[in-house]
Amino acid sequence: MKAGRLLCVWMGITGAFALSMAGLLTGFASALSERNSAHTETAGAGGALENLVSRTTPEYAGRIRFALDQARPVPVISAWGDRGIQITAASVRECARAYGYYLRNLAHVHLSWNGDNRTAAHFVVPRESVQVPATLPMNFAFNYCTLSYTGAHWSKERWLKEIDRLALNGFRYVLVTAGLEKVWQGFLADIGAGDFAQGFLANPCYSAWWNMGNLEGEGGPVSAELVESEAELGRSLVSRMLDLGMEPVLQGYVGHIPHDCFKGRQDILPQGQWVGGYVRPAMLRPDSPAFPKVAEAWYRNVRKVYGMTPTAFVGDLFHEGGCPPAGSLEQYARSVQKAMQDAAPGSIWFLQAWADNPKPELLRGTDPKHTVILALEKNLSADQKLSHHYHGRSYVWCELANFGGNHGLFGGFGILEKAAGNADGASGFGLLSEGIETNPLYYELFFERINNRSVINRDDFLRRTALSRYGSNAPELVESLKLLADSVYSPDGLREGGPENILCARPGWDVNKVSTWSDPRVFYDPEDVRRAGRLMLGAAKADKRLMQSSGFRYDLADVCRQVLADKARVILPQCKAVAGDAKKYAAKRDEFLELFTLTADILATHESFLLGRYLRGAAKREAGVSGEMTRNLRRLITTWASRVTVLNDYAHRELSELMRYYYMPRWTAFLSNGEEAPAHEITVTNNGQCVTRYLRDDARIELIEMSFPEADIPLLYEPHGDLLKLAEMALK
Repeated sequence: MKAGRLLCVWMGITGAFALSMAGLLTGFASALSERNSAHTETAGAGGALENLVSRTTPEYAGRIRFALDQARPVPVISAWGDRGIQITAASVRECARAYGYYLRNLAHVHLSWNGDNRTAAHFVVPRESVQVPATLPMNFAFNYCTLSYTGAHWSKERWLKEIDRLALNGFRYVLVTAGLEKVWQGFLADIGAGDFAQGFLANPCYSAWWNMGNLEGEGGPVSAELVESEAELGRSLVSRMLDLGMEPVLQGYVGHIPHDCFKGRQDILPQGQWVGGYVRPAMLRPDSPAFPKVAEAWYRNVRKVYGMTPTAFVGDLFHEGGCPPAGSLEQYARSVQKAMQDAAPGSIWFLQAWADNPKPELLRGTDPKHTVILALEKNLSADQKLSHHYHGRSYVWCELANFGGNHGLFGGFGILEKAAGNADGASGFGLLSEGIETNPLYYELFFERINNRSVINRDDFLRRTALSRYGSNAPELVESLKLLADSVYSPDGLREGGPENILCARPGWDVNKVSTWSDPRVFYDPEDVRRAGRLMLGAAKADKRLMQSSGFRYDLADVCRQVLADKARVILPQCKAVAGDAKKYAAKRDEFLELFTLTADILATHESFLLGRYLRGAAKREAGVSGEMTRNLRRLITTWASRVTVLNDYAHRELSELMRYYYMPRWTAFLSNGEEAPAHEITVTNNGQCVTRYLRDDARIELIEMSFPEADIPLLYEPHGDLLKLAEMALK
């Protein structure tokens, strides 16, 4: 059902209007116009906005009235009698954004991935009308990778909660890939290649790279039950977005087909391998006479699975490699976009700008009126120049602070505090980090930037954040946040995330990072982080109410985790230096290994750091299929692949059980006998026979890694432990 019809049914009215938002490029008029029916006032507790209030802030249900006024340039919050408020805006989406602004800035209700907080909440009826600042028109949520590294463990309930949060923060476009398994099944059957589906479909944990054309079949075979479950999830997400005036972004067809499908045809291009030795899908040449008919089959199945005609698509040609023939990219882009426009006139094609894509030749083949570039930006340093030039195509400025979903304090305060993107031609902001359930302080600033067109005052922002997130803006708390903002959240240049925790690294005496492509430089003073933790700890001792805030408990645990990670970089070289002295070595080795235990204990105090909680959400997506999602998720966040490759530990996580039962055993094996470790005897089962194998350190470590997806380890589902006592130990 299209958005316009959905809202007509909801409001019980007829008529249509089109909203032209400030700053919108003229060429996007048809693609970006609102497809909603409207009336000057919404009514009824059953409306989408009233339901949003009931879901997110049930205590305010019945006290919020919404009104639509297409002539309203920005939303306005005003009194509704003496007991409620009225939000007037030009669209349902803008009403939702204005309500989020009210919660953050007036009511001090804090909604976060890492702990909601209402201890400072107070329902405020403004004495005078409050204008909500305008936002850019094309705010976009999610990278392909976000949906695997972060979203693969989310249940349907968790996903729908995320759509509500995005609506409150002002996002218009949201990437949806759940359900593409069903699309591919139908599509391959329609083009006479249905027999290839089983070996081609990837598990949702790996669907990001499948959809980008990097690999195929990983984590499969995918069960029929999971295919149906993902399709139902995708439809639910699309429905919720349309209810709230948002636009789902679905996969367009760029020519991918199974690599072993239709071999020998001249219009089929093999695409070689991606990193780690993965075979990439082949490509049907978009300039082939067969392409329009094949693409039509794709879009027919998209409409069938999701029950609507999209207004926006994604799809990249030759992402991170591939084998494009010389001189064809312009025609390729023209053919791909024509098929999109035939399927959905006026639709937008979002293209990722990453590495050297999209190439100028490809851009020349796109229609500027219907093309938007997602400019993935990993340079979050304060002196970064923001301007982007994509040959007249509009772009969305996309933060990229996290890779693989790794934990570690990191962000870009200096760049976000500026009027980033407002004066540099950007048409929106993009939330494209691969992992988004981390670093709540940084992302709170990012959401502030989306809804604030002026320069952000750091001190004022930190005071407001402390009050909303913790229920207190005591000087010690504000100072602790300032220390973090001035250090770990102010990188000094281009980098892929913050320094990684070497406790999570594959053991080695000189290890200084965990994953292949990260930057090992520590650009901040670790003492600043420890001082921030001491201030937080002191504030908690002085005000016992702080421990009622889930957000405060998360942040204190996270800072302690970072302090211990920084200590590991100091202790490991000391351990190596005394390897020849058995007594000194044993003491220093034990000191290093104790970091794992203390970190695991601290992480166990908050539900966000529990592997059991993490896997339980994935299990809910299995639709009764035992282990299909959870096995793949365990592999994704450890070795990534089914063998050790350059992708090993790319998606490492600092979760309590991983620290205790995965990372610590690897280091214990390495450190057990000092630098000159002899072969180790271990008995394993091989086809029912007990076999003794003699393994050196690297083989022992690989055995731990390869067995972990099936390992029977104690999992935690509820937090436990005394965080204040543990923090005292970590911060001493």
